[in-house]
Order: sequence, then C-alpha cells, then structure tokens
Amino acid sequence: MKKITFLFITISALIFNIGHAQKKVQKLTEYKASNDVIYKTGDRIKMGKGSSTNGDFVYLKIAGWMAGSPDATPIGSAYAGMELKIKKIKRYNHKMFKGVYFTIGGGNIVNYNLDIENAISTCEIQNCTGKTRTNIAIDDKYDQLKKIKKLFDDGILSEEEYKTEKTKILSSN
Repeated sequence: MKKITFLFITISALIFNIGHAQKKVQKLTEYKASNDVIYKTGDRIKMGKGSSTNGDFVYLKIAGWMAGSPDATPIGSAYAGMELKIKKIKRYNHKMFKGVYFTIGGGNIVNYNLDIENAISTCEIQNCTGKTRTNIAIDDKYDQLKKIKKLFDDGILSEEEYKTEKTKILSSN
C-alpha cells in the first residue's frame, strides 16, 4: 500500500510540475510588439546598433547549446545592420526570466536570442521608435495645423475654411 501511495504521489507531482512548467513558456507564431509591428516566425529583422557604450548588443545573445544560459555573452557591434530571420517566438514567465524572446538566425549554424521589447526600446533593431503612438498622433496634428495655418496665411484658405479644418484636426483621434 505504501508503494502505491508513493507511486500515486510521485505521478501526481510529476503531472503538476509538467502542467506548471508549460505555463512558464508559451510558444507563439506571431507577436505584436510595442512598436506596433506584428512579428511572425519566418520574418526578417534588421538589426540597428548595439546599445552598450562600446556598441555591443545588450539584448541580442548567443542561443542554444553554445549559450549555456539566458544571460549568455552579448553579440559584438559587427552585427549592426545585419538581417536575421525569426525562427521561434516564445513568451517566458519565469521568476527571473520574463518577456518575449525571439530565436533568430543569420544563415549560419548559430542561433541567437533577442529580447524583442528591450531591443525595440534601445533601438537595437532598426524598426524601433522613440515615440509612443500618442506622441506620433500629437506630432501629426501639429504638422497638419502648421500646414493649414500656412495655407490661411498665404490666402489659399478663407478664415471660415481655416477654422473648419482646424476644428476637424483638433477633434480627430
């Protein structure tokens, strides 16, 4: 009876740990990042410049058996401008390892891990933005207001047309 109880507890613990471990890593086929780009496996990412003081990449690291851990050695500045292919997209939810990471490759046998959100925020990838969507919308509004003001000043728009256009721009999202 003790053996059956021990076996039951062992199997239950194993099943619980497997189910719990699966929640820590979620495989994705696509990911909408903070720069509003939807990345999919098979897409290519063009690297920007490394964000460390010496130009090395902080959020692009060697992956796989060569890495040894998620905190592997960063990649040097020679990868600036290189185009890499997304092979896998995973969302991690470990105690000390959270976020969305891409496994990417450049055509050689070595794979790399890319912490996509931090790479975006530091412009380690070229399709990054230093502005949030809200700031972009505000800048667009100001540009439009400048244009219609110039048209008004140049006599192309009447005062009524100018006021109508100004109201439309200011009330738009």
